[in-house]
Amino acid sequence: MDTQVGAQRLVSQSGARRRRMSNKSMLVLGSVLCVGLAFAASIRGRRGLSDLNQADAAFRDGVYQARIDVAGGRKAHISSYRWASDQDRASFISGYQRSFKVLTEQRTGKAIELTAIELSAYHDGVVDGARHRRAAQPFQLSKTDNYRKAGGYAEADGNLVVYREAYSNGYQEGYYLPQESAELRAISQN
Repeated sequence: MDTQVGAQRLVSQSGARRRRMSNKSMLVLGSVLCVGLAFAASIRGRRGLSDLNQADAAFRDGVYQARIDVAGGRKAHISSYRWASDQDRASFISGYQRSFKVLTEQRTGKAIELTAIELSAYHDGVVDGARHRRAAQPFQLSKTDNYRKAGGYAEADGNLVVYREAYSNGYQEGYYLPQESAELRAISQN
């Protein structure tokens, strides 16, 4: 009988030990799971805005077009006309600018430097585009005096093309992007 009682005691102690081990295992597993979820949430919080932009087709198209231009060694050429709504055009411009700057700097190892003609034309474009937006005028890049006169450069002069290209980029930014960001970008490039 003593052996039977001893065996029962041993079985009951073994069962209690298993329950304690099971409780400890569950506690450790729960703690690891909580830490993992907290870590994943912190990463997602830092990338939240980026993820939203990447979900936007116009933004992704801007990134794609910038990659093509940088790979081809071309200067920035914003072509937001590809999109119908002002919001999509602004998103395209944002994606293009961010990517073009980063990719160019990675490729060349230095920041993008604009010539005096490009800076002047870009600034003129931002100012004219923003003015037309505030006045609720339609997008009319080629009808502005600054675009037509192109800084006084002649048709045969290569600087005419440079001026108009930079003016076009600035005009699109001034017209489609939020006013403050376009003007601040124009000022910071001076």
